[in-house]
Amino acid sequence: MKVDRSLNLTQGELQKGDKEYSDWHWFEQGNAPVKVVDWNDNDMPRMLIECGKLIRLHLRMPRARDNKGHPRRERDTMIEFSKEVSGNSHIAYDPNQPDERLYLLIGGRAKEALKRRFWDENGVDPLPLKEMARLAGGKHGKRGDYPNVMVKPAGVLTAVVYHTTKKEDGPSYYIHKMGELSHHFPILCVDQRGRLWLAGGNYTCPTPGITD
Repeated sequence: MKVDRSLNLTQGELQKGDKEYSDWHWFEQGNAPVKVVDWNDNDMPRMLIECGKLIRLHLRMPRARDNKGHPRRERDTMIEFSKEVSGNSHIAYDPNQPDERLYLLIGGRAKEALKRRFWDENGVDPLPLKEMARLAGGKHGKRGDYPNVMVKPAGVLTAVVYHTTKKEDGPSYYIHKMGELSHHFPILCVDQRGRLWLAGGNYTCPTPGITD
């Protein structure tokens, strides 16, 4: 699936998208069940390549001031999406961005709950997305090519779980830990519309899968 916000792609862009999707899902070129979806969001890139249906996010939330426990003993908070929400939510990457930036596309009414929890009930002052990325560091933190969106941090993203079909694995769940090698973790952010964003980090999205 190519997620296209404009449905105005040239033939060359469509061919590139087909190849990106086919290669990423380990299909031989031309055999992938590619379809184009208009996401209708002008803050997103013109074309995104779907990695899979978004199932669960693992994040490390800020520690309370009175929490004196050792950081390594802290447990991740999980955002788990229902089957209905996952069916219309995707994790996707931008093939035209040098570091293949990831995007989290949340469908249905889930954005209302995300807005309430991580924006309305979050007392932290919002920052521009590119400034949040700079604070997170990594390859993506060094680039200023983020959309002009104000966000609040939900926590540090430690892992993402998604479901998709790849040629040799068939339908499978995949979990990718973030910052395994570089220790540059992206910050999971939310804007006032309940959209999720990843700020910073050192990951890329080559054919074998999301890597860091």
